[in-house]
Amino acid sequence: MTHTGMIFDIQRFSLYDGPGIRTTVFLKGCPLRCPWCHNPEGYAYGPELSYDREACTDSAALCRPGVVEIIGRMYHVCEVMDLVMRDLPFYQAGQGGLTLSGGEPMAQPEFATELAQSAKSHGLHVCLETSGCCETSALMMIEPFVDLFLFDIKETDDAAHKQLTGVGLLQIQANLLALDAAGARIILRCPLIPGCNTRIAHYEGIAVIANQLHHVIGIELEPYHSLGREKGEKLGKPQPLYATPGPDQLKEAIEVISKNTAVPVKSLR
Repeated sequence: MTHTGMIFDIQRFSLYDGPGIRTTVFLKGCPLRCPWCHNPEGYAYGPELSYDREACTDSAALCRPGVVEIIGRMYHVCEVMDLVMRDLPFYQAGQGGLTLSGGEPMAQPEFATELAQSAKSHGLHVCLETSGCCETSALMMIEPFVDLFLFDIKETDDAAHKQLTGVGLLQIQANLLALDAAGARIILRCPLIPGCNTRIAHYEGIAVIANQLHHVIGIELEPYHSLGREKGEKLGKPQPLYATPGPDQLKEAIEVISKNTAVPVKSLR
């Protein structure tokens, strides 16, 4: 059966969403509400209207390209794969391929699984970026078709995680352990947000999680950037502005985590 799904972006030549040169497909819908999210257009499950509110004070501006935009449309799996396969030579030059991201791709589990399965049938390397906030059965359904899970660790304290994202850690932690038990290769992706989670106890907590896993191959730190704020304004979803972690903060995070686990740690900036 061919499924359709709601997508808000397909980004070719991605370099930070897994190994090699990749095409990243961003699926709409997410159960979390991280205030620093760089893809706020991924929150809602349906299409949204994005517009420049300042430009729209002038009615003539509505005619200009880019002032008003509909974010999100339905795609068939075959449509997505037609786009993905255009860059096959670049994938073959390294360990590139398809990355499913969002939003939370497992908010559309049947569509995400069929995409991953189709990509594997074409010989592609498949990554899945996930918050882990989904049904365990959904992850187990897609796991055979994913080569590498990029699993978000946003906060290691349950109360703080719930305060920041609206969701506790119980299901997320259970899903991470279930993936590891299934033999899935995992990289822990850890956003660093000053004022939210840049503290030693959190870094030590990341190491504790890594030490519980048998198939984790790396820890990647993602310093905060403000690219989501402009998109949030256009969607009517304003975001707070956080500071960008400085070199000393990144160094401290890497040193504390590395002191407590043998899993390799690096910053994506």
